[in-house]
Amino acid sequence: MTVKRLVNSPLKVIGLLTVILGLLGVLTFSHFFFVGIYLIGIGLLIYLVDYLILKLIRNKRVYSAIQAILTTAYLVLAFVTYMSWQEHNYIVFQKEFKGQAGIIFGIEGYPELPETKFWKKTIEIPDNGIIITSTKVEDIPSTIRFAFTDNSIVDYRNIDWEPNFEIDCILNDSKVKSWLFQVKGEESTAVKEVMTSLCNEISSNTKKSVYKSEYSPIVADSRGKYLWLQSKDLISLPDGLGSLGIYRAILTGNGFNDIPEQIFEIGTLEDLIMAVNPISEFPCNLTRLKRLKSVSFAATRIKEIKCDLSQLDSLEHFDLARNELTAFPNQLKTLPNITWLSLNDNQFTDFSFIDERLDKLETLDLYSNKISSISSETEHLGNLKEFLIFDNEIDSIPDNISDLKNLEKLEIWNNPIKYISPKIAELTKLKTMRIDDDNLTQVDKENLKKWLPNCNISYQTRSEKEVTL
Repeated sequence: MTVKRLVNSPLKVIGLLTVILGLLGVLTFSHFFFVGIYLIGIGLLIYLVDYLILKLIRNKRVYSAIQAILTTAYLVLAFVTYMSWQEHNYIVFQKEFKGQAGIIFGIEGYPELPETKFWKKTIEIPDNGIIITSTKVEDIPSTIRFAFTDNSIVDYRNIDWEPNFEIDCILNDSKVKSWLFQVKGEESTAVKEVMTSLCNEISSNTKKSVYKSEYSPIVADSRGKYLWLQSKDLISLPDGLGSLGIYRAILTGNGFNDIPEQIFEIGTLEDLIMAVNPISEFPCNLTRLKRLKSVSFAATRIKEIKCDLSQLDSLEHFDLARNELTAFPNQLKTLPNITWLSLNDNQFTDFSFIDERLDKLETLDLYSNKISSISSETEHLGNLKEFLIFDNEIDSIPDNISDLKNLEKLEIWNNPIKYISPKIAELTKLKTMRIDDDNLTQVDKENLKKWLPNCNISYQTRSEKEVTL
């Protein structure tokens, strides 16, 4: 009898079904949990409506009519709501398409995307893989499904979708926005190249984008203006950068295989950071940047340098860190005025590569390598002021440390140091030193303080650090 009372009207039936559906959602303990709570509330509300109709309507024909109307309205609303949740873009690639494809949004004067029909917007990607449209990305569904024109089975694992790829046009406040698709099988950058070309056209006022950059990639500090394009996944730059008068270009973490040609337009450039880019061959055209003072090719794929760098007489800092180098690129020694060399996080086992051609060095970063000793090449480092050689395999500080008479900072921690030569007392300019004390006695520490009375010596216990890590 109780069960019959729960379902003795159409509204009660759909109310009960809604509550059951809500309970199933709650029991999943997933993102459907809150949807389930919402559905339970709707189901209980339907029961309340049914109760009010029963109490207020005495005419059976009117009662039945209201039940039918409300039940039908609810079912229609539920269907429309469900289908709205299912609204999607149906991206159709050409048969056997491979490589990069994309939809570039918000470019005025281009056709709009097809209208959504029955909660599905069908977008057929052309043979070249590129659609340019005036439609804004905000005006289309946010979910997608894929297909091929021959109706072949789609393996979603072979299609990468990047829904938020943007390129700042740099010379103005516009940006170009796209969806990128990479269908595995062939690597391609076609869409990105078209986006860069559109930026050039926007700068020449022949095209217009509806999108504006929230933050300018041109930033200023006390030295002047610089270009900040870090981790943008770029493979090219727009033209006209020479007019910006920037002193630094930060292009870390992109997809450049070489120095972009537009960089050479910047006659004022002093600092160039090309770190974390897939550059395999050293760009010998670097010598065109006559005012360059600092350059970084850290975490690239460069293993050797095959060109003379002697024309770069302004270059002072060269960074080849994190490249897994086992051999030193000797052409670096042709730099006439190099004072700072960053070779950290490589695979060097010694620094036998140092000779008189590097005697102008003031800062040498050799930390996180596999160096086991401080060898006699220190005789060529008389001008060195900062020596960062921590995180290696060095077990002693030998007599030849006294060669470093201008040294001001020594970072030699995370090395199993067991012996320190009294000759370290000749480093009268040393201001700071950091070292492990695992293998040093109290007498060693007292001697070190006596030998270096004006130096701030910091100790750390290596074993405790390793336990903490």
